[in-house]
Order: sequence, then structure tokens, then C-alpha cells
Amino acid sequence: MQSLLFPRFTALAVVLALSGCGGSSSSSAPNSAAANESAELQLATECLASSPWLKYGEDLFQTSPKPVPSAAATGPVSSFRQCQGSTEFLFAAGKADITGAAAGKIMMGVESSSVYTTGVQMRQFARTFIIASPCNGRRVLLMLTDTLAVFEAQRQAVLDRIAADPVLSKLYGPDNVMLSATHNHSGPGGQSHSLEYIALRGGHDPQEFKVTVDGMFRSIQQAHKNLVAHPESGRIRLNQGELLGANKNRALPAYSFNTEAERKQYVDVAGNEISTNRLMTLLRLQRDNGKEVGSLNWFAVHPTSDYHLRNGQPLPNSSDNKGYAEYLFERFKASPADSAEPFVSSFMQSEAGDVFSFLYFDNPELLAKKEIHLPPNEPSRLTVANGQAQLNKALALYAGAQDQLSGPVDYRFSWVKMDSVEVTDPEILASLMHPTKMDANPKRTCSAALGVSFATGGDGRAPGEPGGTTPAGITCSNPDLVAGLIADLKNLPNGTLPGHTLANLVGCNLKAVPGLNLMCHAEKPIVLPIGSPVSATPKILPFQLIRLGNLAIIGLPWETTTMAGRRLQKTVLDVLKADGVDYVVISSLTNAYTQYLTTREEYAQQQYEGASNVFGPWTLAAVQQEFRRLALDMRDARANDVGPTPPRTKPLLTRILPLQGTDIAPPGSSFGAVVTDANASYKPGDTARAVFQASSPNADLKTESSFLFVERKRSDGTWAKIAVDADPETTFNWKSDTPESPFNPNFTSAAEILWRIPRNTAQGTYRIRFESVANQAGRLSPYTGQSREFVVAGPVARCP
Repeated sequence: MQSLLFPRFTALAVVLALSGCGGSSSSSAPNSAAANESAELQLATECLASSPWLKYGEDLFQTSPKPVPSAAATGPVSSFRQCQGSTEFLFAAGKADITGAAAGKIMMGVESSSVYTTGVQMRQFARTFIIASPCNGRRVLLMLTDTLAVFEAQRQAVLDRIAADPVLSKLYGPDNVMLSATHNHSGPGGQSHSLEYIALRGGHDPQEFKVTVDGMFRSIQQAHKNLVAHPESGRIRLNQGELLGANKNRALPAYSFNTEAERKQYVDVAGNEISTNRLMTLLRLQRDNGKEVGSLNWFAVHPTSDYHLRNGQPLPNSSDNKGYAEYLFERFKASPADSAEPFVSSFMQSEAGDVFSFLYFDNPELLAKKEIHLPPNEPSRLTVANGQAQLNKALALYAGAQDQLSGPVDYRFSWVKMDSVEVTDPEILASLMHPTKMDANPKRTCSAALGVSFATGGDGRAPGEPGGTTPAGITCSNPDLVAGLIADLKNLPNGTLPGHTLANLVGCNLKAVPGLNLMCHAEKPIVLPIGSPVSATPKILPFQLIRLGNLAIIGLPWETTTMAGRRLQKTVLDVLKADGVDYVVISSLTNAYTQYLTTREEYAQQQYEGASNVFGPWTLAAVQQEFRRLALDMRDARANDVGPTPPRTKPLLTRILPLQGTDIAPPGSSFGAVVTDANASYKPGDTARAVFQASSPNADLKTESSFLFVERKRSDGTWAKIAVDADPETTFNWKSDTPESPFNPNFTSAAEILWRIPRNTAQGTYRIRFESVANQAGRLSPYTGQSREFVVAGPVARCP
């Protein structure tokens, strides 16, 4: 089967019927329910471990895994001596729906107006964890959203909501609230105020902005409510392990330009270089009374699995590989006893700037061979394969987590004006290892600008392919205009930007324009100056350092490359290890967004990542310097300089496309009418399909609900909900009658509903129901469509 369906435990009798393990209802006695629940958990784990999707990356990096490094030696605790050895924490979690418009909204992550939303594959959520220390009375709030980024304007709006709440405002603020994103590329854009991120999406979108901010705040309210309702203490257990065959470096020419001595520090047992962080770090939050509250893990991989299948075409909203893993982890752990405080799981992003999930992009033949062994009818095959790999590892680490976090909760936060930082810290200067020819004095950051290779794309496609870059990127180090022109002419049939010619004629000369502060961009040929005076991107950026016992979390607004992340982790650990910190993780895409962070050596290559390092070649050194300052302040228990306060922003461009047109039903039809009905019967493993006359789904986004419902008929004639549009085995495809113009204010449309029937679905009578709201000249009219009743019957497998 395609998607792996885990037990819900929302109705135990239904769960057992769906399990394929007998199909009979269970006793309602509590001990019987607990036993059945345990058996279902074990079955689901076994089914996942044997899933054919895990074979996608099994032959990559499997021969010589690197031993998991032991924790750094812990020195005496100095600044929080009263918390030394303390393993007691208070914690709670919350979750809220933030799924945006499902029709005609240009997606984030791809600079193309042809890539817009057309339904819902999987809903997107905001997940919040609040963790407090009874030892020192400090608390932090960690949130993850299934979005490309948490933009500065969204963060400020959430903080404004907190400040307006008489209870929350006393406990949470800018310094102890960390808002992060998975970096999902399969959701609507328009949430930012910065021109760089909204110019190609019709401007700032107030509807999308409100949907995400409302959901983010609801998740905070829910987490805090749960913390108040459950003041029982608990332990946070940490576990680490390598996840192999789930990520790959897409920028090896740049990575390989880091010094050999540094690269040789990261090798497997056979001496092969490890060019990505393959370590997953997981936290298990469980109270002393046995209640499992949730889990967080950090693993480096781009959530762009749907993007590789998109190929310039519109797709339904999705939460991609990390959202897939989050949702199924939660479904796996769901229990009727937890309905008031459900289990929450966050798959955080780490140093994934040069890391992606499309493992076979450079060997299509091998990919084709692998695909033969995978189920064929899943619309997001790479999402499922990579999501299940992350999920499988997370479940194993969760089950084996033993190492209790020990120490205080603490935090430091600072704003840094990133276009004018001079690197002067002797420790940072002494740690630099770039070749002499790359050196410069003083080492200063620059006014923000994007390089020519930014426009060529960064999805890892090979040289010569549409959107692919040359192995060494496009730099100002080769001024040969004729050679560059010849190279561009060779690539023109592939639709590739004539980057060499653009660099030689324009980009390398822009740096000399007086007053733009662009000369310090060194090798980078400029394609877009986005700093002063244009101010198309934020320049005062948030730096945040959080401590949970002996774990430190670095929160920064960049997509950080593998080696840049390693250097930054070492910088912080070198300071905090004497104060009891053993582990450091990178939490990228945090509190704002400002493109990529690379090493100086990677920057010199000017591949996509280096060209997208907007503040110039010394950006990483500046970031290391500022985080070392925060770490020293944390270690020495002193207040830090919070830096310059950024100005409150307003959108430089507001949406120019209509929010909602007038929905039209064809003559003789009505909204919700069945256009194509389901078949009379299906077998487990088939895909049930029904099509309904529809309206634009943007009139009502069905927040905290669903556009579709798969239902099973009970013996008394009532219907039980089996699946909704958040579940990965369903898809809602919205299809306008004018696909070439999805923003047409007047149109007719249809809703295609797919249910990929799990192979362990028990025999019974089912139906598909569709709900939406039509907007007719401002009058909102709810309606429902319903398929015929159909039978699912046939061999029932042990696993989905």
C-alpha cells in the first residue's frame, strides 16, 4: 500500500476492525483496552519497519556508518550551581491548524506563478512546546510550523497577541519565545512583509497572514492551558542516532572546497567523508505519572520532496516529508485517554542548507530501478519515502531514550544589524581556515544582495539541466566574456539563465556603484541588490540561544549549510561545555528568514547557496561571533546586549489579486452535486474516487476541520469518521474550469476526492463526503456532497 495508516485509537472498536487482526470489537474494560492499545502500537511499529518505502535510500551510506559521538566531557556547573544535577522539568504541548488557501495561491519556495495551490494533500500545523524548570523558575516556548519560514512580521504579530493577553504576557516574550519552521515548500506564500518574498506572489496576503498567525497563537494558548492543567513534573530524555539514506549533499563542489583537514574530521569508519549531518537528536517528554506529552527531534533535510514532483505544476497544499512524519507519529501515539491533551510531535529543521531528499537526482536509471519496487499510486512518493525514513528513526530513538537532560532552563536573545558587523573576536579570527587568497581586512558584512547563481536554482539538478548550475557556480574570478558567452549559449536550449554573460556585463560591475556597500561581496556577481536603499529584506536579525539542561539550541534565521552548522555548534559548545552543556543543535528558520549561511570557502564557489548568502563572505564568522557573545553571557549568568530594535514593518506590496470571486454552478447542477460517483465496491489497496461540483475552497478554509470525510457505516446505521484531509491516504484536488487562469474572479470548478484504501481495511460499507462553502457575490452558502455507499471487501492484510 502507499501511505502507512497507523491506528487512531479514537474509537477502539473501529481501530480493531481496521487492524486486520480479526476484525471483532473489543471489551470496553480498561485493562482490555490498554492491552489492545499496546498490541496495536507494536503492530504499527512492525509494519513501519517492514515498509517498502524504506528501501528508497537503503543502499546509500549503509556500509560504513559513523559511530555516534559520545557526549562532551561535562565540567563543573558554574552559573547555575543550584540546578546542577536537576532532572525535573514542567512541560506541555499544543497544536493548531494553519492550512492556508487551497485554490490559486502561489506557493512559497519556487519563484514561479505557475505553481499555485489546488486542494489539500496534508494539512499544515503549528506545534508548540512549553518547558519550565522548577529549579530556577525559567521557562521557554518552542514552536514549529509546517511552513517555509516564520517571517519577522508573523513573529511580531504573535508577540503582539501574547503581549495583549493579561496572563501570557507575564510569562512569555521576545527573549524566551522561539518560533521555527520546517522550511516546507508546499504551502501558500504571501505571509511576509519583505518585498523579496512577496514580489512574485502577488504581494502580501492578509488572509494567509491571519490564518498562520491565528493558528500559531492558538497552539500557544493550548500549550499554556495544558501546562496549567497539568503541573506534574517529568523528565526529558535525549537520544541520538544516525539516519542513513535519508539525506544527501546537493552542493558537493562547494562542500569539497572546505579544507581537507576539516572535512577529514567528519568521516565514517571506512574513512569516507560525511558531507551531511546524518545524526538525529530526539527529546522524549514524559511526566513522572507516565503521561507521554510529546517529542521533538532535529534532523537535516529539505522538505522539498513534493517540489521535485511538482515540476512547475500546481499541487495541493502539503506539509511534505517532515509534516508527514509528524502527523503519523501523533496518529501512532493517539489514545482515547489523551483526548484532552493529545500527544504532539515536532520534526525540527537543522543544518539543511545544502541537504535534500531527492537522493538519486544524479542517477535517473538507478532511481527508475528503485521505483519499480515501490507502490505506484501515491501522489507524493518521495514525501512518503523520506517521511517514513524520518518517522521510523524517530520512533526507534523515542523508544530507547534514556539520557535525562540535567540542569537549568535558560535563554538569551539579541538583535544584530547584519549588514554592518565587523569580526573582531580573537577566538573567531583564530578559528578561520580559508586560503590566504580569500582573506580580507577588515572582515565586515555587506549590504544585502543576491548573486547570479541564485537565479539558477538550488534543487540539486545536474549541470546543463534546466535550472542546474555549473559545478563551480558563477563568480567574478573569470572575466573572460567570450568563454562565458559560449558556455551560456550551450545551456540556452535547456532554458538556463545566461548567467556568465549577466555576471560579466552587469553583476560584477554593480559592486562598484558608489553608496551601495557591495564591494565586500568579493567573488559574488550581483543580480539583485536587496539591502539599502531598497530594503527588500530585513537587515536587523534575531539571534537566540536556549538551554534545556545540558542541551543548547541555536535559533537562527538562515538555511545553514552542513559545515557552517558544524562550526557554529563548535563555537557554542566550546563556551558552554564548562557549564554543563553536552549537546548543541541547530534550529534553522527561526524567528525570521534571510536565505543561506555558508562557510567562507563555500561562498567562494558561488553555487546557489553561496549566491544566496546575502550579507557577504564573512557572514558565518559574524554569526559565530554573535553567538559566542550570547554563550559567554549565558555561561557567566549576565544580561546580554539586546542590540538595535528593528522597525515595525508594513508590506511594501499588498496583494493585487482578488481574494475571492463569485462561484458559479453550471446550469442544471448545484454545489455538492456528484459529477463522478464512487464505484459500488473496492478491494483493500484500491483508490476510491468521487468528484463533486464545487466552489472555490477559499471562502472557508475549514480550519480545524476538513473538506473531506471518509466514513464507515456502523451496525446501527450511523457513520464513523475514518479519515479526513489531514490524513496522507486522502487527497482533495480542486480543479477550476479555467486552469490557465486560476485567479479568474468567476468560474466553475470541481472537487476530486481520493481515498487510497489501506490494505488492512476491514470489510464494510463506506462513503465519501465533501464539505465546502460557496461565495456568491459575498453571500456565503455552506453545502455538502456525498458519494454513493460502497463496499470494501477482499483479502485483509496485516499491514496497511
